Amino acid sequence: MRSVRLTISNISRLSLVFVATFFFQAVKAQENSPFNRYGLGEFYNNQHIISRSMGGLTAAYSDGLHNNVGQSVNFGNPATYGGLYMSTFDIGVTIDSRTLYSKNPSGKFNSANFIPSYVAVGVPLNRTKGWGLAFGLKPLSRINYSVQDFSKIGADSVQTLYNGSGGLNQVFVGLGKRWKNFQIGFNTGYNFGRKEVNTTKNFLNDSVLYHSSKTSTLTTFGGMFLSAGAQYEVTLHSRVNTIDKTTEHYKLRFGVTGTLKQTMSALQDQDRHTLGYTSGGEIKIDSVLSQNDIKGSVVLPAQYAAGVTLHKTATNSRGVFELWSIGLEYTGSQWTGYRFYGAPDQLSNSWQYKLGVQFAPDPLASRGYWNAVNYRAGVYLGKDYLNPDGKGLKQYGVSFGAGLPIRKWTSYNDQFTVMNMALQFGKRGSSVNNVTETYMQFSLGISMSDIWFVKRKYD
Repeated sequence: MRSVRLTISNISRLSLVFVATFFFQAVKAQENSPFNRYGLGEFYNNQHIISRSMGGLTAAYSDGLHNNVGQSVNFGNPATYGGLYMSTFDIGVTIDSRTLYSKNPSGKFNSANFIPSYVAVGVPLNRTKGWGLAFGLKPLSRINYSVQDFSKIGADSVQTLYNGSGGLNQVFVGLGKRWKNFQIGFNTGYNFGRKEVNTTKNFLNDSVLYHSSKTSTLTTFGGMFLSAGAQYEVTLHSRVNTIDKTTEHYKLRFGVTGTLKQTMSALQDQDRHTLGYTSGGEIKIDSVLSQNDIKGSVVLPAQYAAGVTLHKTATNSRGVFELWSIGLEYTGSQWTGYRFYGAPDQLSNSWQYKLGVQFAPDPLASRGYWNAVNYRAGVYLGKDYLNPDGKGLKQYGVSFGAGLPIRKWTSYNDQFTVMNMALQFGKRGSSVNNVTETYMQFSLGISMSDIWFVKRKYD
């Protein structure tokens, strides 16, 4: 007879999934940036932390079959699910520090934010036939700003306050299939979110009393999405190293991904009223307009990416080890096609070039912890999707990181845990923009891999 055993350790990990899900809903980013007034706000770097440390490479990156790298859930390209060897639980968080610089009026503003990055689970459905499954949850963007402006109407001064909150989140599930050197996969799921914007006008006048006014619009939206990816790997050269009795391979891996244009259904509540202030806060005086459940749509553009990675592996009696890899990638999206209830926004088509490297000093060595650590670095440059002043926002940065094995490679047949770190420095905007931004992001993630379901034989 056969039975299936789910270990206590695995049950604990499954519990962590639910805890992490609650964690995502409970923690909110606290940034205050005028940039996220536009579109659906600030789109976070929601890639896996390994990708962030390599300049953002996702399309042609893959792991899981190399003893010194471990295994992660590369949800940026679902084709990699077919290479899953063990069940993996992935979680990541980011500390984000930003500084805004304004020319006119001259000013400098700082903010620091704690951002949940993702929770993902990858499961090999059939390792022999190359089937893999992954699912998870991640925030895509966040809206949170408070901006004030002072102007005059005749002899009267007017203070205008602009406030916004909300963002876009994603629940996804994906399937991947591998045939030797070729693999394909897809992700689908549900994108959902809200956007609440308020505009309050206060008249600052000592001689005549004017009531303040407030305009509020709350929009909720959601809809299914579909993305797909593919990877193909070719061996360029192989040779046998007779000194250490290893076989070395130089391989080239191509990768592409794409997300279809998405139209999300939306409902909107609008409210216009005058208000006053008391010690208890705002009080509504008179309602000018109130409409609920106005139907509409939010259109997100298609996105695509293509890349190539050159990497070197070595095989000996203990398994397959990746020595180094270097990759190049291009991503783009037509954000001029974005529509919010039929209206465009101050957005532009975005693009980005990415270059990343990864290497381990000597993963074949049986001793020396730091020999098996994977060091990573990358650079990226491009154009942001936001275009608040009509001059475009250039974006560029550098990244560094490492994958630190918590369990040694000798435990790979049962468990493999890696702590991944990424440090990014970047800038958005240039001398042609009135407002520019510099940022630093430190990301930390854990990839815990194990054989969750074990078949046992007994009499």
